[in-house]
Amino acid sequence: MKDFIIIIPAYNSSNTIEKLLTTIKSLYRGIDIVVIDDGSRDYTVKVLEKFKNVDVLRNKVNRGKGYSLKKGLLYAKKMGYRYAITIDSDLQHPPEKIGEFIKANNGGDYEFVSGWRDFSPKIMPFHRILSNTITSLLISLRTGKRIHDSQCGFRLYKLENFKIGYYKENGFQFESEYLIRTLLKPDINFREIKIPTIYSRGSKSSINNLLDTIKFTMLFFRSYLW
Repeated sequence: MKDFIIIIPAYNSSNTIEKLLTTIKSLYRGIDIVVIDDGSRDYTVKVLEKFKNVDVLRNKVNRGKGYSLKKGLLYAKKMGYRYAITIDSDLQHPPEKIGEFIKANNGGDYEFVSGWRDFSPKIMPFHRILSNTITSLLISLRTGKRIHDSQCGFRLYKLENFKIGYYKENGFQFESEYLIRTLLKPDINFREIKIPTIYSRGSKSSINNLLDTIKFTMLFFRSYLW
């Protein structure tokens, strides 16, 4: 059984995906990578064609980050990997930190390891600080376990218990749904590790703050019916 695979959900990432893949390949020789292209309309697919040793899964239309993550995680489990590390394609997660996730998991056998950023107003936009603070607090209150950065997509997942059809969310809310469902389990073993906070000026986000806040609120209250 293989240990680790890196999963990268990508949507209109032609400006960043090449640098990300090149950096990962140079730092972690031999580690497997799968990119899930979520119906990109730019040149993302053309860029990916340069990397013959990177697996690519494509959604014909844009299905959402959660859908793409689930697709990648289920692919990784089917291929026999024990753990998957997810990293965003926009370079807001430094690939140099991948090794720290692997190191953090060694000997711990955690259900997940999640990145934890500093909510500095000098770096992170205020609306992101507010949204992340609220969702992290609500998830912590709901589960009784403290989570500091619920919206960080830089994570290590243990694949053994990842179930087909168990997770319902297809958008950004999937990452919150995973945290709630997982942290509600008794005696769950997880860890958070500090990572740098990176936000590029002028970069476009696929997050719709109002709509995604409403969707999270609905998810939060629905979780009491699980």
